[in-house]
Amino acid sequence: MTTNGNTTTIVVREPLDPTPEQVLVLKRYANASRACFNFAYGLKHEAQQRWVRGRDRLMLEGLSREEANREAPKVSVPRASDVQRIFLAVREKPLAGPLREGESEHRRMFRWWAGVNAIVCQQAFRDADTAFANWRGSARRAGEGVGYPRPKRVGRCRDSFRMTSVRLVASDLRHVRIGGERDPAGQRALIVRLHRPARRLAREIARGGVVKMVTVAREGSQWWVSFNVRIALPPPARLSRRQKEAGTVGVDLGIAVFAATSEPVITADGKEQLFDNPRHLDNARRQLRKWQRRMARRHVKGLPAHRQSAGWREARDQVAHLMGLVAQRRASTQHLLSKQLVTQFAHVALEDLRVKNMTRTARGTVEAPGRNVAAKAGLNRAILDVGFAEIRRQVEYKAKWHGVTVTAVNPAYTSQTCHRCGHVDRKSRRTRSLFQCTRCGHATHADIGAAHNIKHRALNLEANEPQ
Repeated sequence: MTTNGNTTTIVVREPLDPTPEQVLVLKRYANASRACFNFAYGLKHEAQQRWVRGRDRLMLEGLSREEANREAPKVSVPRASDVQRIFLAVREKPLAGPLREGESEHRRMFRWWAGVNAIVCQQAFRDADTAFANWRGSARRAGEGVGYPRPKRVGRCRDSFRMTSVRLVASDLRHVRIGGERDPAGQRALIVRLHRPARRLAREIARGGVVKMVTVAREGSQWWVSFNVRIALPPPARLSRRQKEAGTVGVDLGIAVFAATSEPVITADGKEQLFDNPRHLDNARRQLRKWQRRMARRHVKGLPAHRQSAGWREARDQVAHLMGLVAQRRASTQHLLSKQLVTQFAHVALEDLRVKNMTRTARGTVEAPGRNVAAKAGLNRAILDVGFAEIRRQVEYKAKWHGVTVTAVNPAYTSQTCHRCGHVDRKSRRTRSLFQCTRCGHATHADIGAAHNIKHRALNLEANEPQ
């Protein structure tokens, strides 16, 4: 959700149920979007390299890197409009060189654009602009830097494309219309069935929402359509009586226990403070290993994906299907927990975790190899499977809808501190689940005790904030 002035943009996501013939068209659109992005990337990368060569010449003349950056000759990097103009000029050009055997005329250099809606290419050019702008701007803002953009590779990037000419067929709310080409020889518009009625999208449009952009993407074996809907900014949310009475809740995220809360959370099974980790990835590991091994055995080194055997493509599709299921189940668990927290409490306290640092590899280098690399890799997979950062992101944006305050606190020693007397001692953590203070003797579940410490730190931060 993004806010701009008096309006806000929400995303409504619906699963598609295309026919096999329609899947081929969606793949063709996605491939065209990827190729257009790479076309723009090539032009921008070449301009960037010209600037780098000019800077390096100045450094060879004795200038420092900072001075060379300032004095390097300016290079014009083509923007989306420039890329489109260049593309329109060269897309009909034939391939250079002699004709192939059996060919009467040269094939065109860029055959993939024919019949594809022009908006798909235009949006891909704009995506390339955004990628380079994010890279340049990351050095001037706080937080983690953004790496240099990379071209999109088949099998390594998500199959997706963006369009504006996608709309809901309002007669039954079970179909969407994906725009085609005006040229009679091009791709005609598609009417694609949805898995379920798009009632939420229809409600937002009926309230005055305007669909600004639509993304069609494949996740695993499932195609999805995501509508960016601009709506009027709702009035500030007011806390309910139940939220005010519940007050603050501290949440400790973990591996053995998915989440532990300082206060009971009302669920379908009653009141709970400890949420078991569903371990979605581990539950699918057996089937994943089976198909990944088949995929590895059937792979022919040196051949591109479209020339691999049908058996390899079958194994690849099964792996994608399983990974898609894991992602959907993980998202369902995360959304359920985050919604329960923001609808039942007025203040949610979380740990300010640095997940990127927590999941760094222990492999080391050739000169200084790491230890317990396999165990650390398993821990990293488990952390990423829970999705600490994603849960925090969901809690933060949903909190705005319900008027809830979210506080992120320092996670240091939360599991080694007694929330009764404040004594810090790692020996108080007797086992993974048992905490017994070495000073006052207070005993509790270690994760629940950590959740209480998170809650107390959040309340202290709130009390010490200047009014």
